[in-house]
Amino acid sequence: MKKIFALLLFFFSFQLNSYSLDNSIDSINVTGTQRIDTETIISYSSVNKEDIYTEQLGNQVLKNLFNTNLFSNIEISFDDNVLNINVKENPTINLVSFKGNKKINDEDLFIEISLKERSIYSRARVKKDIERMLSLYQRSGRLSTEINPTVEILDNNRINLVYKISESEITEVSKIIIIGNKNYSTSKIKSLMKTKEKTFLRFLSSADKYDPDKLEYDKQLITQFYNNNGYPEFKFISSIAQLTQNSNNFEIILNLSEGDQFNFGEILVESQLKKMMPEIIKNNLPIKEGDLFDASKIKKSIEGIKDIAELEGYSFIDIKSNLIEIQETNVVDVKLIINEGPRVYVNNINISGNTRTIDRVIRREINLSEGDAYNKYSINYSKDSIRALNFFSEVEINEVKSSFPDKINLEINVEEKNTGEASIGAGYSSATAASLQLGLKENNFLGKGQKVKFTSTLANTRSTYDLSITEPYFNNKPLSLTSQIYSNFSDPSSVNYETEDFGFGLSSAFPLASDRFLEVRYSLFTTKIKADSDATNYEKALSGTDTVSMIGHSLSFDRRNSRFKPSRGFNVVLNQDLAGLGGNSNYFKNSFELNSYRRLSNSFIGAFKLKAGNINGYNGKYAPLSSNFKLGGKKLRGFKSGKIGPKIGNSYTGGQYFYLTSLETNIDLNIDAFDITTTFFIDYGSVWGLENPSYGVIDDEHEARSSIGLNFNWDSAVGPINIVYANILQSNINDTTDNIYFDIGYNF
Repeated sequence: MKKIFALLLFFFSFQLNSYSLDNSIDSINVTGTQRIDTETIISYSSVNKEDIYTEQLGNQVLKNLFNTNLFSNIEISFDDNVLNINVKENPTINLVSFKGNKKINDEDLFIEISLKERSIYSRARVKKDIERMLSLYQRSGRLSTEINPTVEILDNNRINLVYKISESEITEVSKIIIIGNKNYSTSKIKSLMKTKEKTFLRFLSSADKYDPDKLEYDKQLITQFYNNNGYPEFKFISSIAQLTQNSNNFEIILNLSEGDQFNFGEILVESQLKKMMPEIIKNNLPIKEGDLFDASKIKKSIEGIKDIAELEGYSFIDIKSNLIEIQETNVVDVKLIINEGPRVYVNNINISGNTRTIDRVIRREINLSEGDAYNKYSINYSKDSIRALNFFSEVEINEVKSSFPDKINLEINVEEKNTGEASIGAGYSSATAASLQLGLKENNFLGKGQKVKFTSTLANTRSTYDLSITEPYFNNKPLSLTSQIYSNFSDPSSVNYETEDFGFGLSSAFPLASDRFLEVRYSLFTTKIKADSDATNYEKALSGTDTVSMIGHSLSFDRRNSRFKPSRGFNVVLNQDLAGLGGNSNYFKNSFELNSYRRLSNSFIGAFKLKAGNINGYNGKYAPLSSNFKLGGKKLRGFKSGKIGPKIGNSYTGGQYFYLTSLETNIDLNIDAFDITTTFFIDYGSVWGLENPSYGVIDDEHEARSSIGLNFNWDSAVGPINIVYANILQSNINDTTDNIYFDIGYNF
């Protein structure tokens, strides 16, 4: 019996091996190709010679090839150990067009579709494109729009893809009904919603268009409002949007349950991190026992704890919030549990949206590299650094999960904005005539981050030219190099002499640490004064040429939370220059600058600014008039630029000493489409002092000046607009005031 069993086992094993050998794939034959290589099709199929063919394998080959969206039909057969793959390729799209669309133009529809000219036609992708276009129509309130694709067959396996669109009328909201509200009025709830009822006065707005996505967002806003005002149990029982009879209008019915009002109960903080002390954290939380329950304060508490953790060096932190509702006393106990989170690393850093700026310019501002440990502080700092470039209108850094459980991808999306600027500066003053300045500036030359600037002032009695070029990352290192050349000619009718300045400068700046920077510079310039034939003895005494050869440096400390729009912290800048390495002028010049910021509320940012400086000669020589400090214009608003302080005849000389303080309150207007900042300011300062006795008896004594006013800045579509209105509080009889000032730049 054992022999018979062994013989049967051998027989079945032999038959199985024979079957396996008979079904091995010896060769793969591909037919029907036109554009696609045979090797490419075999690669897409994921099948190899010597594989054992089964029905399961054949089905997988079909699936793999259909997933490429390259083929309209695929046939698989297996004969005599040959795998036959017959394909019919999808046609190439020659032209994509739209017919019947009047309310939405072709350009907006093209943005929504993925199939473009020279793409490979795919029914699945056509279906997705139609869904995206219908969503666009839905957002505009045309819910019943229909889109039908048609195909025009051309030669060489090409087609024209035509979308025939039947646009519907706008579906509007005729009525919004709120049911179940007891503590807040219907009008209050409606005011929270982005969806509005149709009225006669709302014909220019789109708020009354029905959009189901917008309605869902409205429900989130209402829920958030109740949760932030003591109602954690709030919920929607139902929400119905129904067409009213014999019309194209929707009636929205929201049935809600407010629940009871709660207060905060016991606040507990548990920390597993040594440097995160629970009692200290608890005392700094915005939530206190007995306060009205506010879900937004819990969110702010978690964000505040994360900020503290980052400062303490914890890059990976996990905060859980447990809310326990106690119905008997209507309180919510809050327990915050702080623990070290799982370590996460940066896998890839991908940049998109930079159609002009090269990747390298953006990457050098990122404070993380691929493979580094994830750090939220570094990501926020990098985002702020990219925004500070002022090359982009939008900067977003999204954290996307990768195929690795402990790694994430950073997706950096930017939106380019015009970085070239043609500026026209104009001003009006009750004491002087209008002024005009022209300038060309490109902050991102050729997309490489280089800065090129040319400015000029043209007038009957004055002409100035200034050209500078800056390379911010020389040799791909954080080393900035700047070269400048300028000239200034002035022949005022009020005096009997003319002045002409000409010079050039070189500077280099580099970081000493993350918050410390050093700039070193050298400049050489000449100041020539030529007296007229009818000049006075004093004016003739001023004649001559001063040549200044100067070296200097600037040391800055930056502890602001943002270089783009700071709301807390400070920065300090120290400037020192020494003239006398050649030339015929010997003097030293020092200046100091402090800017301190503090957030006063969600909308108000307070700022205190201080500037001061001195200039003095040595070795029996004096600084030329052109090197003196000058105030006015943007430095001491409300006064004409350079026209306060010591005065010789009708000419303002500037002074050896100056100080300027400003108190400001910035108000950021949260308008999505604009970048508007309004500043309320108080300026207080003075410039005085002339040490050269040859100037004679001149009023150069210290006397304070001050002003109060509003400064309006708008980064508009045509360019930056700056408007200043100032009311003079203190002035000298010789000062030239400038109550209203504005300038407009044109971006390109």
